[in-house]
Amino acid sequence: MYTHSTDAGWISRSHRAISPFRLVRPSTPEEAIEVFSDQPNATFIAGGIDLVRRMRGGDKWNTVIDISSIDGLGAIEDAGDVVRIGALATHWDVETSEVLAARLPDFQTAWMTIGNVRVRMAGTVGGNILAREAGYDGGVILGVLGAELVFASAEGEVCLPADSAGAEFPAGGLLKRVDVPVVPNRKLLFDRSLKPMVSAAVSVEGDRHAVGIGCAFPEPVFRTGNGAVEAEELSADLPEPTGNPMGSSAYRRRMVGVIAARAYRTLTGGMH
Repeated sequence: MYTHSTDAGWISRSHRAISPFRLVRPSTPEEAIEVFSDQPNATFIAGGIDLVRRMRGGDKWNTVIDISSIDGLGAIEDAGDVVRIGALATHWDVETSEVLAARLPDFQTAWMTIGNVRVRMAGTVGGNILAREAGYDGGVILGVLGAELVFASAEGEVCLPADSAGAEFPAGGLLKRVDVPVVPNRKLLFDRSLKPMVSAAVSVEGDRHAVGIGCAFPEPVFRTGNGAVEAEELSADLPEPTGNPMGSSAYRRRMVGVIAARAYRTLTGGMH
């Protein structure tokens, strides 16, 4: 395990100085969890896109635990009923995975829309989920597929449904992977045409549907049901969306129903 202390400093003229911190590079998940539990103010870093932005903005940590070199956390593997996606898999890894192309092509297509080229090459699946940014869509997509977040913790492995928005992640836990079920005949469509105001993922399996809504709320909102997705019914069933200069609460509420119902019709060939 590598440890280093830095005086940090200015990283650009337009940003504040990053406060000094201790950098630790564990070689196993167990080492990472041990370091985290021993430090009063520690955080994990992998791609660093969100964490570095926060540090530029003045957030401070005494210890930064770099997990980017831990073996096995970036693998994408076919495990039969599920595909296991390592937390360190980049968005580019997802986009180019032959396993996902064969087993979960709709998921792969949806995930290709996340971020720009720079983000896709460096950003990780785990980082997108753990950032819990309102405008991030990883959790929206995974939630409608019944995916499970698998954490390593001092108490052992902890699993959390991806659609449990608002639930606390395990204290001191390290996200190891995401297990995405492979369900025959299930279809998925993700619509981000109205980002950053609203996004929606819709999955359909037989007569059952799941809708995940992003951007319009502080965290993703999910709804499931039987039969067709009805725009007005869905919109009326939602909590109060965020309102800001990009879009009023009323507009976002209405458009959630519109794009979700449209995605459902596309998936079912307009038969409903």
